[in-house]
Amino acid sequence: MSDDGIRRAEVGPPGRARAVRALTIAGCVAVALLLAAPMFVFCAGGSCRVSADRLGGTDDWRHFAMLWEAARVALADFHQFPSWNPYHCGGLVLYQHPESPFPGPLFLLTFFWLPTAVAMKVWIVGHLLAGTLGARALVADRGGNAAEQLLAAALMAASGFVAQHIGGGHLSFTPFLYLPLIVWGFRRSLRDLRYTVVVGGLFAVTVLEGGTYPAPLMAVALGAECLARLGSAEDRRAMARALPLIAALFVLLAGVRLLPALHYLHEHPRLEPLDDGIGPGELLSFWTTRDHARRMATHRYVWPEYDTYVGVVPVVLMLLGMVVALAMRDPRRRARRIDLAVFATLVWCALGRVRPLSLAALLHALPVFRSLRVPSRFLGPAMVGFGLLAVAALAAGRRLGERRGPRVARAVLAIELVLVLGVALDVCLTNQRVMQQGLEPPLPRGPASADFFQNSAADYGRLPAFPVAGFGTRGCYVAMEWKPAPGIADGRGPQARLEPPGAGTIGEARWSPNRLDFEVRLDAPATLIVNQNYETGWNASDGAGGRGMVGAYVVPERRFWDVRARPGELPVKGAIGLLAVELPAGTHHLVLRHGPPWLWAGGLLSLLGLALAAAIGRRRLVRDQAAEARPDGR
Repeated sequence: MSDDGIRRAEVGPPGRARAVRALTIAGCVAVALLLAAPMFVFCAGGSCRVSADRLGGTDDWRHFAMLWEAARVALADFHQFPSWNPYHCGGLVLYQHPESPFPGPLFLLTFFWLPTAVAMKVWIVGHLLAGTLGARALVADRGGNAAEQLLAAALMAASGFVAQHIGGGHLSFTPFLYLPLIVWGFRRSLRDLRYTVVVGGLFAVTVLEGGTYPAPLMAVALGAECLARLGSAEDRRAMARALPLIAALFVLLAGVRLLPALHYLHEHPRLEPLDDGIGPGELLSFWTTRDHARRMATHRYVWPEYDTYVGVVPVVLMLLGMVVALAMRDPRRRARRIDLAVFATLVWCALGRVRPLSLAALLHALPVFRSLRVPSRFLGPAMVGFGLLAVAALAAGRRLGERRGPRVARAVLAIELVLVLGVALDVCLTNQRVMQQGLEPPLPRGPASADFFQNSAADYGRLPAFPVAGFGTRGCYVAMEWKPAPGIADGRGPQARLEPPGAGTIGEARWSPNRLDFEVRLDAPATLIVNQNYETGWNASDGAGGRGMVGAYVVPERRFWDVRARPGELPVKGAIGLLAVELPAGTHHLVLRHGPPWLWAGGLLSLLGLALAAAIGRRRLVRDQAAEARPDGR
């Protein structure tokens, strides 16, 4: 019997089913809000205070809040596309930054009316709701009852992995919460191609939101599911139809962000070693340990990279679910084994560099995984398989009780509900303790200053306030290969100079994040050097009728006009050059602009993706309407 058939057979009267569904959805919303509660009302030392407008006190909170603020300031105060971030690392890419939240849908819906801290927390709650409701839908399609759906919501969307990374401020990890919806959509797409839009669209949104880890790791989960389904000829035919559409939709819809980001990563690759491994005993401790010191004596990474707390009872249920998947013979057997295969694959990846065979090491040989570290992060998506196995054990016990008669069935349901409520409360209350890590002062709300200068002496702990304050820093906390150029100078005053100094004068200058205007009068050829980093997205135009030669100036004494050296030039090694323009003698109205390479090509791909998504939905809708119009309904 298919999953749809199983589900239809287990649904009760329509009125009762709707009421139970509404209560279950309310329970899933409650799980998300309970986990996130300290982000809005923070209690410590016997007192509580409103914390919605306060960032957490970690470096990741500051980093992602700065990315959010830099994009907000560019859009709202300077009316510019958020392409360049002059406030961090001596200047670096913003739109091409793989972790930037712009142009994520929730950023676009909130940046113009909510304070940054509040908007980021609305973003987090939105993703938590996607995770809990996606888990509910995934289990409901398997015939799971309300309690089983609630258990899945707590395990998949409120584990220690979610709390530690999101509570620590790692906003780019929030798209991991789309995985239950992705799995749900993929399984439905095997019967209805309209759901390929859900799967491809969610992967595309993950890229738009800066999900550097979630996109490839969730792709591994989907790949494991596909491999597990190869034994069925029907599934092979269905996947042959669905997978090309999913891949095409993802690449096309994400193109507007994907192409510029890949261009940047090609020029600045980050190649990380795979040098960590964990054992089965440690895995159990990650799932069952409530409190742990931050340092890990046997690992180079800290405890938040491993914490996946859900408690002892869910672990027991998961282990029983593995037994059920392997031993129980019923119409759901194959579906449970697919869940087990996905879970086992992701846990195997999370083990890292282990002997005799490391799946993580094999993946690390692929270009997309070469820049990723900390294999334990596979434990996040593995919680979807974990939850499905735990639910399978609970459902097997419920069905066994149902076969013993109505009285036993009611008793089993009551026990199941009490157990699930206890687990959900334990998971949420234990993990919510790290959802608000410190209370930073509120961010300034005024318009951003256009009187920009480099100020590396400023308190780096106030990094998110730099865009409004109007200064930058050479300090650098980024997960990319990027170092400030030698020669960046701190202090107010002119942010550009001539080389040689006596070649002329720089008159009036106007500054904005993506555009710099200079009036330059030169008695002899010279180079205008700007007090921030160069990157290939910069271009120059000269009002005198020509174009300046924009490139990198490396201190001291040598000039390079592109970080990628041309024949006859020496390569720039270990440093990014200062932004510089070579000019001939004369009067120049010089305009420097930054724009992401491949943006327009990527935008065209995204428009094609929207057209393809609409066509897929409309084609199936037309087919459904035609079937209803025929007398036989076929």
